[in-house]
Amino acid sequence: MICLAVNTATQILSLALVRDGVVLAEAQTPESRDQGNFLLTQIDKMLVGSNLAYEDIDLMVAVTGPGSFTGIRIGLAAMRGIALASNRPLIGINSFDFFATAMQESEHRLVAVESWREELYFRLDDQEPVNIKPVEMAKQLESVGNITIGGDAAEKMRAFLPQATFVTKEPTAVDLAHLALARPDLHTEAVPFYLRA
Repeated sequence: MICLAVNTATQILSLALVRDGVVLAEAQTPESRDQGNFLLTQIDKMLVGSNLAYEDIDLMVAVTGPGSFTGIRIGLAAMRGIALASNRPLIGINSFDFFATAMQESEHRLVAVESWREELYFRLDDQEPVNIKPVEMAKQLESVGNITIGGDAAEKMRAFLPQATFVTKEPTAVDLAHLALARPDLHTEAVPFYLRA
């Protein structure tokens, strides 16, 4: 099965083309104003370099957020356009499940996602995600046992929860492709997932 995976919801735009668990091509770059062009150009390059066409893709997946408003809109719009033009299936996976792929098992797992505001996006274990200040989240975790914190805003929690285990590795589109193929239960509609208006 061939999977095209794209993450534009975070500060690093990441793409991957994976066939049956084997990485055919991947690319990444810091988020920029020109990421729409980079995204489409890189997808074309990856397909040509792998001797494939859009019609050969079995599944496409994109991170739906929360995260960068502009990045999410660009990524989902591009992927939906490709899916429509090539008649390929497109699914979404949210940022919390995406970041959790880099986190080891723990009594409790907190995913902290950057919001570029005072508040961050948080999900503790399988609870409903929230958009609150780090100090407020830290208060809620005062009586929690062993906790692992991951996500692109994890470091912002270090001052509040120094005893926690912090995951510094961030997943890439390769991890997203593997997750999409292994966990159909995490598939969602490819629409933006926002926690604030």
